[in-house]
Amino acid sequence: MKNIVVFGAAGRTGKYVVQYALEAGHKVTAFVLHPSHLTVSHPNLEIVAGDVLHEEEKVAGVIKGKDVVISVVGTNQIDGDAVNLMSDAVKIFVKAMNEFGIKRVLAVGGLAVLQLNETMQMIDKPDYPAQYKNIGQGHNKVYKVLRETKLDWTFVCCPDIIDGPKTGKYNVNKDYPAEGQFQIFTGDLADFILKEMIENKFLATRVGIANAK
Repeated sequence: MKNIVVFGAAGRTGKYVVQYALEAGHKVTAFVLHPSHLTVSHPNLEIVAGDVLHEEEKVAGVIKGKDVVISVVGTNQIDGDAVNLMSDAVKIFVKAMNEFGIKRVLAVGGLAVLQLNETMQMIDKPDYPAQYKNIGQGHNKVYKVLRETKLDWTFVCCPDIIDGPKTGKYNVNKDYPAEGQFQIFTGDLADFILKEMIENKFLATRVGIANAK
């Protein structure tokens, strides 16, 4: 059993992370901006209301004593400075983890962060869609924060994230996009995060994920 804290726990993927973690017997602290958005009751679940960017002491308080930090913090906005939410939050998590000696962290980002080939990331492709460049750069900032740490991090990089429970039919690939469809169900994403939390097959690396065809 792990004692984990999930940031972004009331989001599309976060809800499945919480559900599947509880089903697996883990102890979960769900950090959410709006507690009413997470309608779950369980003896192993604690729900903490807070703002990841403006309540740093509260964030540090929930990280203290945990085995694993999971960040599924995201934004629906693809333009402007909103995309910096993810990397700004991860900086706060990393600071607290270093303070309290916690090593394991898993975070979620986008496909743009992965490699196209040995010398180029997906985001640097000449034909990379311009409208997604800004959000891709936001995810890339998260990657840069993580890779500069000495933590045991895993950054799961996704194509289109589709709402739905786990199917178990997905592929993963170290540093490069995974074979399959250009999508991943939220349940399958949560399923992989929790498996990787235990198996530790992808430490200090990015992971591409996609539903199998």
